[in-house]
Amino acid sequence: MPKAQTAEKTTAPQPLAPLLSLRPYQQGKSKVPGRDEVIKLSSNECCFGPSPAAMQAFVDSAPELHRYADGSQQALREAIAAEYALDASRIVCGNGSEELIGLFIRCYAGPGHDIVLSENHFVMCSIYGTSQGAAIHLAPEKHFRIDIDAILGEITDNTRVLAIANPNNPTGTYVPAADIRRLVESTPKDVLIILDGAYAEYVDKTDFDDGHKWVESCDNVVMTRTFSKIYGLAGLRIGWAYGPPAVIEIVNRLRTPFNASGPAMAAAVAALGDHQHVNRVREHNT
Repeated sequence: MPKAQTAEKTTAPQPLAPLLSLRPYQQGKSKVPGRDEVIKLSSNECCFGPSPAAMQAFVDSAPELHRYADGSQQALREAIAAEYALDASRIVCGNGSEELIGLFIRCYAGPGHDIVLSENHFVMCSIYGTSQGAAIHLAPEKHFRIDIDAILGEITDNTRVLAIANPNNPTGTYVPAADIRRLVESTPKDVLIILDGAYAEYVDKTDFDDGHKWVESCDNVVMTRTFSKIYGLAGLRIGWAYGPPAVIEIVNRLRTPFNASGPAMAAAVAALGDHQHVNRVREHNT
């Protein structure tokens, strides 16, 4: 079959239109002119570093660097399930929880859809949503606290994803359990609710709800966690999500086969077991 005749093209390849309105993610500064010692707070990196056990597990994985990681992520999923009393089959790991948030948005939102976020949200949520061609709706906050009524007020018939960070960054506030219940019970069942718990391990309040019970009782709630903060593994980019079986199955269709590296998963398994280190970090932060 002959090749179609095409007119001579004079332009370069064109990116998708939604990407033109985005700016690249900007990391916080690590250096200040004229200062030798700088304390960097913007990324909330763990000042104690990773657990010695995690560092040793990372080193011990070196002889296997020529091997692909376990794409099923079995050892880490089982370790997470044991630590948090969860169902390992509902867990998926990724290149930080940020990648998993992106996968949820890519799986469930696209052109003509709305995504609802709080005013002070994790910026990658709006970046991923915009890149998918979805419209971003920001709910105003009250005194730097997520306003559930405002969140619910932004939901439309076109809303497909709703995401909040609990506790939130950069405000340092959290949504009490009663408000999480109201959010889940008042949100339409065809809207995916993402509860980003990157800082959940730091909270010791009795009215805090990390969301796992809603994941287990609802078909539209997922929660994400990371090893970057309290576990001090930010440089390895490793996180996890817990969700309904149908949602996790869809995410596994899209995620790359080896999105979590072998050394990162080995270090994460070891970090989970070092409770003394985690408790020290939590107490110091408090």
